[in-house]
Amino acid sequence: MTMGVNQDRTRGRPATQKDKNGRPMPLKADRDRLMNWLFALLRHHPDFGDVLQFSGEERFFRLYDALHDDAYRNTSPGTLCRRFGISLRDLVDVWREHNRLLGIMYTSTHFPQIVEDVVANALSRDVVCPRCDGLKNVRDGNDDRECVRYVKAKAV
Repeated sequence: MTMGVNQDRTRGRPATQKDKNGRPMPLKADRDRLMNWLFALLRHHPDFGDVLQFSGEERFFRLYDALHDDAYRNTSPGTLCRRFGISLRDLVDVWREHNRLLGIMYTSTHFPQIVEDVVANALSRDVVCPRCDGLKNVRDGNDDRECVRYVKAKAV
């Protein structure tokens, strides 16, 4: 019995692997550009530590502790995330949920003002005068005179 061998495939490990969500990622976690980019943005953000601590998940608690532990100071955040089973999508989801809740709280605080502005904007209309078409002058025979309707609208 002879098995067909794929001659095009190179031997060795693949250059990338996939995380639990199917995102391709490099074999070495410290070379994961998206993860490094996200941590460069969020690591020094004042709310990032709170987000990890208030997430309610053990793996985010461990990541927070590891990020603040001197024993892991030379370990990349991507390596720590891989070690604790945290994908890029998990981090983005927990950050997005945090910001969504902050937005709802802020909007709820200012809701009466927002509704008042929306209603005021919905009621105001810019309408062109049907008599002068917004030109402010009406031609009456050979004479040009100021539109009476435009003058009344301007006074109000």
